[in-house]
Amino acid sequence: MPSEYSDVSTSSCRTSDDGVDIILDDNKNNNNNLSSNLAAKISQTNTHEIDEPVTVSIVVSSPAVSIPPQIAPQLEQQQQQQDEVLSKEARMARVHRVASELLSTEEQYVTVLYLIDQIFHFRVDQENRLSNMFPQEVLPQMFANIKSIYKFHAEFLLPQLRERMALWHTEERYQRIGDVIVKFSPFFKMYTEYVKNFDNAIHTINTTYAKNSKFSNIMDIIHAMPECGNLSLQHHMLTPIQRIPRYEILLKEYLKKLPEDSPDRADSEKALHLVSTAAKHANDAMKRIEKFKKLLEVQESLGGTVDLVSPTRELLKEGKMVKISARSGDHQDRYIFLFSDLLLLCSARLITNKVKPTYRLRAKFEVDNMQILEGDNLVTANTFYVRDGHKSVELYTQTRRGKEEWLAALFDAIKELYQRKSSLKIGREILRPCDSEIGKKQPHILKLEAIHKCMECAQPFSMMRKKYSCRACGIVVCGKCSGQKQPMAFEDNKPCRVCKSCHQVISNRNSEKPSETTEINQSEMHSHPAVQQLISKDTLDVQVRPKGLLEIPASCESIQSGYLMLKSGGSGGGSKPVKRWFALLPDFVLYSFKCAESSEAMTATPIPGHTVLGGATELRGDSLVTEKERDKVVKLFYQNSHPVQSNNNNSSTPLPVPVAARKVYYLTGNSCQEMERWTKVLKLASKAELQNLDEELESSQNKADLKRNSSFTSSTSTTNSIQSAD
Repeated sequence: MPSEYSDVSTSSCRTSDDGVDIILDDNKNNNNNLSSNLAAKISQTNTHEIDEPVTVSIVVSSPAVSIPPQIAPQLEQQQQQQDEVLSKEARMARVHRVASELLSTEEQYVTVLYLIDQIFHFRVDQENRLSNMFPQEVLPQMFANIKSIYKFHAEFLLPQLRERMALWHTEERYQRIGDVIVKFSPFFKMYTEYVKNFDNAIHTINTTYAKNSKFSNIMDIIHAMPECGNLSLQHHMLTPIQRIPRYEILLKEYLKKLPEDSPDRADSEKALHLVSTAAKHANDAMKRIEKFKKLLEVQESLGGTVDLVSPTRELLKEGKMVKISARSGDHQDRYIFLFSDLLLLCSARLITNKVKPTYRLRAKFEVDNMQILEGDNLVTANTFYVRDGHKSVELYTQTRRGKEEWLAALFDAIKELYQRKSSLKIGREILRPCDSEIGKKQPHILKLEAIHKCMECAQPFSMMRKKYSCRACGIVVCGKCSGQKQPMAFEDNKPCRVCKSCHQVISNRNSEKPSETTEINQSEMHSHPAVQQLISKDTLDVQVRPKGLLEIPASCESIQSGYLMLKSGGSGGGSKPVKRWFALLPDFVLYSFKCAESSEAMTATPIPGHTVLGGATELRGDSLVTEKERDKVVKLFYQNSHPVQSNNNNSSTPLPVPVAARKVYYLTGNSCQEMERWTKVLKLASKAELQNLDEELESSQNKADLKRNSSFTSSTSTTNSIQSAD
């Protein structure tokens, strides 16, 4: 190859299809000569048969292009215009995607509206006309103006969006959606009525479903349809409230992608302003909707066994916990839902799907009647009790932190509920006449439309829970709290509806059992200390969470302490023995620690009320203690006897047996002397008599010494007798 073609840096080459390397030089003369040589070489390859391909290389040197100064600005402007065209096309492609998403979500939304109005609404209306399930005016309370909303979207807004998107790529004037939203934005005001009625609609549907079997059957049939997608009517009714905020989000994204000089920008900005204004009406409801949605999810996960949807109810905490069975002592997994007024203990179902519920309700506690007590389990750490007047459940968490969080949530729920009820009582007491005037003097009657909750039970009013005025004190109550009538002196002794409290006052007065409440003039009621301190009085009854109950080091001063082997008794033979450090403090509480160096206790068990058995004599016949170990074992348990109380029917009914009454513990030590002392100490603590500990121990020691001396004397005399006989 010639030397002038050997510099690759100043030339380029490519290979022809027939294997000829073509070399092009930038020099015109050389290129001309090369062309003639190339032609000769190609003709030569065509006329001769060759086995190997002929390679011809053509190298082109990179020329230094010089652009005249007067042309450079024009070229830069053309390049910039091309970039702007490409950039605008790319931005409009993104704008088209947002507009397409608006159309697709609108189509899905209209499908949901069709389901609510044309299937649920139409079917319920049709069946109600045939079988008269409830008054016809109840139907608007359930569905409000959903029919108007459906017709607006299905017959006006959706067709306009479809037409605009179909013509999007035909002409530039169709590449816009802001004008469509502006045109129909006044109709978004229809959502205000729907949002305001939403809480009442859900409550009406839930109440009617629970009390009307025909209505519930219709709902179940529709819920089983494929169109429902395994979701209830209440779930679908959330969609209209979420739609306006969805428009706002899509329009913001649309404006972000829209070019600044787009003819649709002005309309789109106006549309966003109008939609944002309409969305403000729904934003307040959206906060409640999120709470309601969670309530509905929990309700459906329980299979609708309990009605949880209420405007005043809120889910505070949920999570896993373990329950200790009061009968068998088994540990059972539970899932806990804590609401502002309820506590639900549930168990997970083994087989679940979208149709069947996820949990099974096991126990239900009312927060206002609930008590939280520190656990007294010696074997299991992090335990606590949840109790009311009828049942008691022992629960525990896996970690100390988990227990602290649950206790804090439970005590906060109790405190907040009492505070809400106290505020209602204050308003009532200020307006309420004194007891001596109830039924005699006409009270100030509150306006029904101004009160939204029963002033007796604090439950919200609805279609099923109607409002009534107490003719004795003037407050507004529900039918359940005003089912009694009493004669009113200012109504010519005509029987009138009164609340429970007034009924009690009048009944006591008529039976010559006047109330012990001091009479207070109405003018003095506002400044009376009893009213001003009503919250603090009620708060005194609220449980105060104990602080630092287990925050006691193992090295603290105690009556008795040491390592013991612990196991619990039961029908299955009890638990496996575990080694713990135990300490009995002067407050009669037996603490257990992981080791003698622990900075805080694992468990705390009050000893008073327990039965303590120790020694071979007292433990004779116990199958869980071998005969050899009886002198080294202390048995700790509650007696099964429990107090009896009288109910309203004058019949004696036993109180619920405490959970601890079924617990049996065995403490095993290394020596008989050590366990003898533990037995004495625990027996005194069970009677709360530790102040006599020194006397008891001294007496016990004297008896032991006397016994040993008598044994020694007896053995000595026997030996002497044998020696004398010899």
